[in-house]
Amino acid sequence: MRDDALVRFTAHEIPREDLHALMARSDGPALRRGVWHLGMLVLIGAALWRLRSTAWALPLVVVQWYMLAFIFCALHETAHRTAFQIGDILRLASGRADRPWMAPSERRPLIIEARAYLTVYLAVAAVSIAVGSPAALVVWIVPWMVGQAFLRPYLLAEHTACAFTRDCLENTRTTLTWPLVRLFAWNMPYHAEHHAYPAIPFHALPRLHARVRGEIENLEPGYVRASVKVARYLFGPLNGGRAR
Repeated sequence: MRDDALVRFTAHEIPREDLHALMARSDGPALRRGVWHLGMLVLIGAALWRLRSTAWALPLVVVQWYMLAFIFCALHETAHRTAFQIGDILRLASGRADRPWMAPSERRPLIIEARAYLTVYLAVAAVSIAVGSPAALVVWIVPWMVGQAFLRPYLLAEHTACAFTRDCLENTRTTLTWPLVRLFAWNMPYHAEHHAYPAIPFHALPRLHARVRGEIENLEPGYVRASVKVARYLFGPLNGGRAR
């Protein structure tokens, strides 16, 4: 691996040979994680459809929304750019790729991708209406809509109430959480590490965390604690009452 591939966005330095080891590429971990994630979506979706008229529907919707919402993390890992929600996908599909994070060289591919997504969504809606089946609504759309309400606090914890500096070990938060959360979130709770060394793949982030833990300025023991800190920052007194 070339030396110019040792991309980092922090003043903290790790020995070059250690970085080379952490940056080793492998398709296996991503394939296994992808099969697991998509497999669980299919399994829970099938169970939700079969049990849609029973008391089991509500807990299954909750599980499905969680897994659907955190597909975002897989997109973040592969692209490391803002994923679409509804407003941006319509904006891009109309030919407007003018967000600050959209580089000129990326605008045409982003517009094509958004139009492809929108075409798929409309096709699913048309087929559902044509066959008179609410399956897509039950196993996809409703869980996805519910999941967005819970994805927002997760995303807010990543940077809100952190320092306004260029060093990603200072301006990004890592939140320690359960292994199951890290599994579906593709290790993105190790977010300061991910931003500080974006060339290191998701499966190596736990090892990277062990190396840089002492350098992370915003390290929370869980999402409850992180959410409390974010809420104090967002809703605290305007004059000096906002916590970092």
